Amino acid sequence: MSHQQYQQHPIVVEMVATLDQSQHEHYEERAAILEFSAGLDRSLAEAVALLEVVRRDGWGLGRK
Repeated sequence: MSHQQYQQHPIVVEMVATLDQSQHEHYEERAAILEFSAGLDRSLAEAVALLEVVRRDGWGLGRK
């Protein structure tokens, strides 16, 4: 069985890189829940999780 290597969308990569530790943990947890429990594909789960972080904390990402 071959596995395709997954690659995050470049915008998601760039935005996730600006998250602080708490935001990153929330993002990872929500993405996993959305992917495995809600059945979203991985890229959509990551995008929605990132939007949840932005909605929760505002657009002021980039605290690093």
